Parts: sequence; structure tokens; C-alpha cells
Amino acid sequence: MSRSGTSVGTVIRWDEDERGAVIEVPDLVGGCWADASVATRDTAGGALRTGQVVAVEWTETPAGGLPFRAVRVRLREDLQATPGG
Repeated sequence: MSRSGTSVGTVIRWDEDERGAVIEVPDLVGGCWADASVATRDTAGGALRTGQVVAVEWTETPAGGLPFRAVRVRLREDLQATPGG
């Protein structure tokens, strides 16, 4: 049985061609792939941007060449960095 859970992570790369993102999550070694279809509507058309902090519901199922796959991604507005903040 594969592991699953919810964590906070940071988008480290958006791949426009693949319509997905690589998310770095401290508790998940190797990274997490997030297809644009699992991003909630509060992200612009599912497009995530590098540097955004997100809540990730994940499963230990390989995807996008990474050991973990996101099943839902939600932007954490309360954790976004702001210039001069």
C-alpha cells in the first residue's frame, strides 16, 4: 500500500509543455509532480509559478519522473512572500 498525506511545499519549476509543476516538499525525498488539473481554481488556470507556497495532498505513486504525485494542490496565500515584507 502506498503512503499518502498532506504537506506544505514550494513550487520549484513549472513545465508549460507538460502542464505541470515540480513541488519540493520537506518530508518527501525526490520531489512531487503536480499536473495542472489537480491545482484548485485559485491558481491562474491551474498554472503554478516558481516560488509559490502550496498545500499538497500527495500519494506515493510515481509521476513526471518523480516518486510522488499530487492529487490536489492549493495555493497558501497566507504563506506567500511579498517584496519588502
